[in-house]
Amino acid sequence: MKRLPVLAALSVTLAACSLDVAPLSNPKLILTPVLDSVFVGDLLVKRQVTYFDAHGNAVDPGVVTWSTSDTSVISVDVTTGRITGHGPGVAALFAAAQNIEGFAVIVVSPTLKVTLLVDSIMLMPGDTYTAPVEVVHKAAGAPVVWFSAAASAAATVDSATGLVTANAAGGPVAIVAHAALPPDTVADGGTVQVLQLSDTTGGSAYYTIFGTVQRARRVSVRGSIYPRSGGAQTFRLSLPTLSGAITTEDADLVLRTPPAGPGTFPIDSLGVVEAANQTTDPFCTPPRDWAQWFTLIQGARLEAVSRAGGSVTISQIVVVPNGLAMSGRFYLPVQRTDRMDDPTGLLPIRGTFVAPVITGPANCH
Repeated sequence: MKRLPVLAALSVTLAACSLDVAPLSNPKLILTPVLDSVFVGDLLVKRQVTYFDAHGNAVDPGVVTWSTSDTSVISVDVTTGRITGHGPGVAALFAAAQNIEGFAVIVVSPTLKVTLLVDSIMLMPGDTYTAPVEVVHKAAGAPVVWFSAAASAAATVDSATGLVTANAAGGPVAIVAHAALPPDTVADGGTVQVLQLSDTTGGSAYYTIFGTVQRARRVSVRGSIYPRSGGAQTFRLSLPTLSGAITTEDADLVLRTPPAGPGTFPIDSLGVVEAANQTTDPFCTPPRDWAQWFTLIQGARLEAVSRAGGSVTISQIVVVPNGLAMSGRFYLPVQRTDRMDDPTGLLPIRGTFVAPVITGPANCH
């Protein structure tokens, strides 16, 4: 699909601009809303701009100058801030005043768009997974949605429901989600990979994030069962992005009780202090089933912690030499720790995985 180059090019810019890591004594320029959407050809009035001085007081920003990161996506009147959507994509809207700059994210959609929310699906033979899609449309009516897939012994897809069935190791198998609302018909493509692990090596995971941070990542994955503080067994699923020996991004899910078999396990909220290990290590003393995500951008660390409403579903657990292998999927609504009270700081993470699982060392005391 064509989403990846857009996300890769823009994610660093948007997330770096929104880290909010400056000391409180520094003035800030805040745009509201920080995330908005428009269809091609539509207009948006300018964002609300609030200037906070070095003491944290909201004062008049004075003259505001507007610009955009991508004029092919949106144009903006330099003085009024009036926005026009020109082409599908994601762009940053910048406002400058008092020698500082603030930003917002503008998503421009075509008049009809279908998106595979997980566009690289990882399964084990015997798994099923309904490909999640989102359809946005400007015209009235209900779009018709259907699916297709390349002929393959590895996997098939139900054309009406998007239910993917993994039959044998193989792939990638091309799948396509279609949507039609006359006179328009659109499509979005992805792949299915069916993995059969022979031991506790290998495995793969893929996740997407949509929001003020955008990601589409294929990553390594490892499950571990280990004794937490006090001796009770605990389960952790790690999905790191590595640059050499450095972890530049990671998602972690922790279940206080290792799953004994297939099932869906709710993920609860985690507090900022709990995630920062300021009281107790949440891996060794997990307060509840939780998840977190972080990324390193231009030397700064952006973090998000799980909110209630997430879940991890284990589809299969099989015995392999030296341990186990499992497959599954997850949905994690995580909240950016620098925007805990801002609805746009909520980042939905969706993914699938086929992971080796080992019994970890007793590192907790």
